[in-house]
Amino acid sequence: MMGFLGIDLGTGGVRCILIREDGTVLSEISRALKIINLSKSLGESEQEPLDWIHALEACLDELFSTPENRCVSAISVDSTSGTILPVDRLGRPMSPALLHNDVRSVKEVAECIGIFEGECSPTFSLPKILWMQKNLPLPDDTLFLHATDFLNAWLHGSVDIPTDFTNAMKTGVDLDKMDWSDKMPSLNLPKVVSPGVVIGEVAKIHCRRWGLANSCLLVSGATDSNAAFYASGAGKAGEWSTTIGTTLAIKGLSKSRIRDNLGRIYCHRHPDGAWLPGGASNAGGEILKDRFGSRMKDIESDAKTSRVVPSILYPSTRKGERLPFTSSEFMPFKVDSTNEDLKFYLGCLEGLSFVEKMTYDLLENMGAEVGPVIYVTGGAASSLLGMQIRADMLQRSLKVSQYPNSAMGAAILAAAGFYSKKVGDLSQELVKHSITIDPNPERNQERVSRFDQFSILCEKGTQQSK
Repeated sequence: MMGFLGIDLGTGGVRCILIREDGTVLSEISRALKIINLSKSLGESEQEPLDWIHALEACLDELFSTPENRCVSAISVDSTSGTILPVDRLGRPMSPALLHNDVRSVKEVAECIGIFEGECSPTFSLPKILWMQKNLPLPDDTLFLHATDFLNAWLHGSVDIPTDFTNAMKTGVDLDKMDWSDKMPSLNLPKVVSPGVVIGEVAKIHCRRWGLANSCLLVSGATDSNAAFYASGAGKAGEWSTTIGTTLAIKGLSKSRIRDNLGRIYCHRHPDGAWLPGGASNAGGEILKDRFGSRMKDIESDAKTSRVVPSILYPSTRKGERLPFTSSEFMPFKVDSTNEDLKFYLGCLEGLSFVEKMTYDLLENMGAEVGPVIYVTGGAASSLLGMQIRADMLQRSLKVSQYPNSAMGAAILAAAGFYSKKVGDLSQELVKHSITIDPNPERNQERVSRFDQFSILCEKGTQQSK
């Protein structure tokens, strides 16, 4: 039996998933980081990279204490996009890592605009690197690694390994030529490869420690959002994934690059060569969590049999919007004045389905192919009522994978590297789906009418903010 290990380094900790060659999950283990942010300053977010190693070691100690779990043929790692740190030539950290949500490098963004065709923010890796060069006592031969690269270097026992182009996207990679941009400043950065290719072997010292086979391959990883897409089961052009957690995010496979001058949609690359357009909205489940908290299951149960008319509201708690339209001044709206729980809850479920439909309508208008199935992940997938409303609005089937998380996506990358197979093919082969929700063929005309009102209010809200 062969096993493939996916390691996810998130903001709050490390998660490991070990799968068999048929996609069956053998074990899932996680460890939280003790300190989420070392900095107390506003806008700063940093962690001690060695804490990542300690959390990973704790996971692997537990995982491999079971002899059956030592059948690992390949390992792959994913981490948060935009997290970067400086290391010396032995891979030792020379400062804390600046995380994906660190925004101290505001001044450095101006130096990077040309590299990213005008789309750059302090959350990108490159401005963080420039900030570190200016503000930290770093020698000239300092190497800058993404969080994924740092764990790979530790597993491999050397910094002589490449990065992947999903992590490198916010550092200055040119996705057309799959290499660093010609406009990049002079920096010590790893070479760039595609996710899902063999980049080395796990160091013998680790294999001996945990009783692994003498040859355990190390496979290039990805950012956590890209890894989560691989775990959705989507693998062909025209297949899309929607994740609704705190916010709503979409990704999908497209044969052609989708360019959006308004910045609502941006493009990654898929390891198989297709484009991977996506975007994120401020709408999401945060508004439900804030209102209902632990009462969510009870209110869902009541809503299933309720005949109340949902409120028409925009399901966001934040000023501004990024997708399906862009406006820094947009204010979420609510039409009626009632504060009734069921009307509010159903209004949020419908509002999320409306935002999702507007997003896919936008993508189709921009030339993207959107197929008959949407793969869904995130906490909103636990609401069967919300899923049915979404399927009905989209007139597409929704599929929920059993393990819709980034660690599963990393495990798929490990298998892709071992077998030298396409990531999309393995996503479809290895991902098992627990639920499929089909749309009712007859549309709810009252809901369609509310959608039309919702769309008009969105348009008014963006016009008033100009």
